[in-house]
Amino acid sequence: MKKRRIAAMLMAGVMMTTALFGCSNANNGGESAASTEDYPNGPVTVICPWGVGGGADVITRKISEVAKNYFDQPIIVENHTGASGTIGMSDALDAEADGYTMVVTNGPLFSLTPKFIDVNYDLDDFTMLRGIRTVSLMILTNPNKSGIQTFEDLIEYGKTNKIKYSTSSGPGGDQYVVASAMFETLGIEAEPVVMSSEAESINAVVSGQVDCGLGTPPAYYSHQEEGNITAVATFYPEAVETPYGTVESIKNWDVDVEFMGVDCLAVRSEVPQEIIDKLNAMLDEVYADEEFLSYMEEMGYPLWDADGAEVTQFIEDQMTSMDAYVDMIES
Repeated sequence: MKKRRIAAMLMAGVMMTTALFGCSNANNGGESAASTEDYPNGPVTVICPWGVGGGADVITRKISEVAKNYFDQPIIVENHTGASGTIGMSDALDAEADGYTMVVTNGPLFSLTPKFIDVNYDLDDFTMLRGIRTVSLMILTNPNKSGIQTFEDLIEYGKTNKIKYSTSSGPGGDQYVVASAMFETLGIEAEPVVMSSEAESINAVVSGQVDCGLGTPPAYYSHQEEGNITAVATFYPEAVETPYGTVESIKNWDVDVEFMGVDCLAVRSEVPQEIIDKLNAMLDEVYADEEFLSYMEEMGYPLWDADGAEVTQFIEDQMTSMDAYVDMIES
């Protein structure tokens, strides 16, 4: 009789445990569904892998500002800098896949950086939400210091001189790779002078420290207005219109090297589609907002309103082209 009572007690305990476990699972499932349905119910962080004041940073902060009109929670931009942007990417990968962390990223962080730096992420780890802007990389000279007024002048100078050029990225960076591929194609010997920022790279051109340098609009416009900078060519696949005239693509000189920089927003690939849809709905509103559009136009940042699939395809295509450029300069 005693054994039967013990067995009955054990059975009751098992049944209670099973019931509690099932109830717990049901509650968890309910909370998960509710959190997706109620999203956002707290601040959303955007990790920017680059420093304060750069193009990607200031545009993201403007998105955050304008989004207050269309999003129920604040969007907070944090700068996680270092290791060519890979620290910010790693931090984004380590964040919960709940839609409360976005990251600003670009093509080279997937297409180029992993060829030179060990990274713990790849393209499949992220879902691209939206494009932000396109970036045209320019070849800049200061004719007052170097006497180089055109791209033809630069080619002629390189036939008898070793060219020194400034860049804000070293080996593994987009500027370094495409410039090296260009000079290799032209048969010109060139030496990079790596600076810590784009501003320093441009200042090196202005001061005459280098023969030419690399920069992006509108970072050099104030110097061009003062007559200390001229954009002689661009790596963009087509001519670029600027306030100071048309800048022709280096393809016009039969240099088959092109680069279009892009910035975009992404989340962890495991983020639920319902949350991705809500984030994109917010970006729809921001990108149609007159205040945001006026800001982009005033700053000279071409808005790249590409959807996630377009962004992913662009990066995959850039992976292929960067492979070819790296092989060219390493051969």
